[in-house]
Amino acid sequence: MGVAERLDPTLQIDHEFVAKSVAVHEHCATRRALPHLFNHGPKSIPEPIRRDGQKRPQPVGRQAQATTPIVFRMGGPLEGIRVLDLSQVVAGPLATQILAEQGAEVIKVEPIGGELTRVTGPDHIRGLYANCNRGKRCLAVDLATPDGVEIVLSLAERSDVVVQNFRPGVVERLGIDFDTVAARNPDVIYGSVSGFGPDGPYSQRAVLDPVVQGLVGIVHGQVSESLPFPDLVRTLVADKATAHTVAQTITAALFARERGAGGQHIELSMLDATLAWFWPDGMADLTHHKGEIVTHRPCDLYQLVDTLDGQLVYFLASQSQFEGMWRALGRDDLLADENFCNPGLLTRNRETATEAQAAILTGLAQMTTGQAVAALAEHSVPAGPVLTRAQVFDDPQVIHNNLIVEWDLPNGETLLQAGPPGTFSATQPEFRPFIGVVGEHTEQILAELGHDAAAIASFRGAGVVA
Repeated sequence: MGVAERLDPTLQIDHEFVAKSVAVHEHCATRRALPHLFNHGPKSIPEPIRRDGQKRPQPVGRQAQATTPIVFRMGGPLEGIRVLDLSQVVAGPLATQILAEQGAEVIKVEPIGGELTRVTGPDHIRGLYANCNRGKRCLAVDLATPDGVEIVLSLAERSDVVVQNFRPGVVERLGIDFDTVAARNPDVIYGSVSGFGPDGPYSQRAVLDPVVQGLVGIVHGQVSESLPFPDLVRTLVADKATAHTVAQTITAALFARERGAGGQHIELSMLDATLAWFWPDGMADLTHHKGEIVTHRPCDLYQLVDTLDGQLVYFLASQSQFEGMWRALGRDDLLADENFCNPGLLTRNRETATEAQAAILTGLAQMTTGQAVAALAEHSVPAGPVLTRAQVFDDPQVIHNNLIVEWDLPNGETLLQAGPPGTFSATQPEFRPFIGVVGEHTEQILAELGHDAAAIASFRGAGVVA
């Protein structure tokens, strides 16, 4: 059976995938935890617990739900916030993972066979899925069935936030759009994430990250004298810029709700978020004019250069940094020449700028990377080595900051992830080392909605859930 068939929401769960995945995901343990992230609560994997008789924090004027939710014991700033994640791939799931990392309870709704990033990939861990869906409970449901839609609406009715990234028009056809959800939950914050927006000439086009990179100028922005042709940025910058923007707009809307604004619909496209993210420096030379302007952008101030044993990156933006570079290279002759130290003069005199760059390249090429970085650091010049991805794990500052978390898996494999960035002095959430398999929490979630064992079995038998 192919991937496309397994993704069809009318089919049953991909049992082969789940059987192989359960052994990997169950009973995960953290090998190297984040000490500065575990100062609230136990360091073991937090199990869902019931807080009988307790009401979750309610915004001013918000009527409390007559339910007893199951939440994770967290101390994060978003503790008590419930998020329903209907999104797939990266932009939406990463946004809701950010909310989970800050203490929210997130329920992920997937097709019966699991979402795209879960069922593709060379192993059973599915790295991209794991890196965008940590700490979420998982429900598999067929949205092509009336019962499946009602399950989702019932969850949305009890949620503070709903996030979806279906193509424009799909949620309306399914009956899980903002108006339908808001009729049952007026205080909901409903986030719609799309490629290009709800309407317009591109709204119905299929889109993935590289397409947006090309449209907003990122690809063309890679052009330089050393790389005189456009190129993609080899990471999902559009998806990740969108994810962080979604998370920020949702928390802003939650704050507005606390101040009496009520629920609202947030519409955000990858095109909008990525262009805004790229603009400050990427469009700096076009900010005051319309059309191509031949001038220097901020990225022209930093360079990738060869050393005796590798490469490094440096950034020269001020006169003191240019002076520091010449001191580090022992070029007192250039240090004494204002033409080689004044950024304004260098910008206006291309010939001198070219000569200065050649002197830098020649000088750094005679040092090892370690020697060059040390010399530049001594003179307050921003510089650092170009590490391979594997070398990142052994970088002294990365180790000092406890940035990498390793999970010991029961099958002997290890899952490596970056821990949540930032710490909170009063509301530090506990890192949640858990990734659910397809439908792992289906019965638990349905029970919370009031369905008994017989009803849940009936749903399973009809292919409504898995």
